[in-house]
Amino acid sequence: MSTLSRRSLLAGTAVAGMVVVSACTASPGDPEEPDTPAQPPAAVPRPLAESHTLSGDAATLAASTSALLLDSSPVAVLCPDDPALLETAAAIATRGHWPVLIGDAAAIPESTTGELSRLGVEHVIRVTPAGSTTPPTAELPDIEMHLVATADEADPDPAIPDGVPVGAPPDAVSATFLVGPDTAATAALATMTALGALTHTDVEDPREDATVMGALREAPQTPIVAVAPDEVTSEHLLTTATMAQRAPELPGGGVTVFPHRRLVALYGHPNVPVLGLLGEQGIEASIERVNSYVEKYQPLVDETVVPSWEIIASVATGSAGDDGNYSQVWPAEKFRPWVDAAKEAGVYVVLDLQPGRSDFLTQAQAYEDLLIEPHVGLALDPEWRLGPNERHLVRIGHVDAEEINRVSEWLAELVREHTLPQKILTLHQFRLSMIRDRDQVRTDHPELAIVLHADGQGGQGDKQATWRTLKDNLPEGMWLGWKNFYDEDSPMLTPEQTMAQVEPQPWFISYQ
Repeated sequence: MSTLSRRSLLAGTAVAGMVVVSACTASPGDPEEPDTPAQPPAAVPRPLAESHTLSGDAATLAASTSALLLDSSPVAVLCPDDPALLETAAAIATRGHWPVLIGDAAAIPESTTGELSRLGVEHVIRVTPAGSTTPPTAELPDIEMHLVATADEADPDPAIPDGVPVGAPPDAVSATFLVGPDTAATAALATMTALGALTHTDVEDPREDATVMGALREAPQTPIVAVAPDEVTSEHLLTTATMAQRAPELPGGGVTVFPHRRLVALYGHPNVPVLGLLGEQGIEASIERVNSYVEKYQPLVDETVVPSWEIIASVATGSAGDDGNYSQVWPAEKFRPWVDAAKEAGVYVVLDLQPGRSDFLTQAQAYEDLLIEPHVGLALDPEWRLGPNERHLVRIGHVDAEEINRVSEWLAELVREHTLPQKILTLHQFRLSMIRDRDQVRTDHPELAIVLHADGQGGQGDKQATWRTLKDNLPEGMWLGWKNFYDEDSPMLTPEQTMAQVEPQPWFISYQ
């Protein structure tokens, strides 16, 4: 099929205050016109100093992309939301460095007319289906309209109509655009490409895409524009992209915890052996000891096994104390040497809270200076969360989903504020009553990896029964953890038995 049979260029007359200018192509024998600018830059770009999110339907995204990138443009390409026509429109826009906006003969969206006015557009190149001769009129007064009609098959090399001023190319846009799946962004992408922006499409999680993450980390100061169908998804995409671009890496590499690694931890309180293995030796010996466990687990799994310490930061007490909370909140400075040494040794640290009659958020905030470290996460132990008139060992404590969600919201904000990698938030449990309304616990913060950690002890039959109960109806987005007790389990599983008998295989395994 010849070029002329696939694309007819229509001549028109003035209609309702709008001039329809004829468009024609050179015949095959005519010499090519020199591609020289007829006036200053075709479009005036708008510098981007910070990252943005864009969302909406095709017309909204096209207009908002243009508004984000351009201060003005004398020319715009107008096209229906049709793949073949948009491909032709994109080719024209790329040649002239103009925006592409959505509109057809039936109607032009308000977002499009508003953007044409803001840009100061004087010429519109309207891409239409073949046979369409009537341009929209009332919405675009005093704009010269140039028609390019194309058949169903896209034209990869359309001509710019006569009479359209072609200026010098503007400087390329300094921004990285990430377009999420199922986003009606074809016109918006055409504008991005026409203005020289770097784009990645069908991006679900930039942290899990090596190509996207690599490109982002090569330009850590370049603004990111996250494009998605709705505001929530675009905000989520920008959050994960920012982490992929600038967050420090976790022990073992990357900025997401799972599923790329499994963690094996010593549990306890420094210098207090009765509270767990971590207290049985000093810092350097604890590094050596936990790495000895890692060496046993690594041959059993495909993922990287990362050493970890779970430090009991606030310790449940038998007496009320000065504040009446039955909890000793140790100062963060006590754990700073351990946290710093762990960072150097590639050990991930989880700070465990046993709040008594206090609440988890209040105690978590006391350790903010440690939690802003990229290798430090948080654990909530509801067994030791008391009501106003309760005492430890008289009854097992509990927490509701609302309190957990307050902690997760605060911790996620901390990650965003300090551009940190994903953090572990562990929820300890061995009875269903310990976490009330567990199905309402939020797991949708991309900044957090929520671990449901089974703390059951005793015979292996009882532990497996507890495991089955806890994993039943597990909220989507939770990862499972398992604890081996040296003194309370009968018998305690070996690493080989842990990975063979506990199904699914746990992602976080601790020793107490």
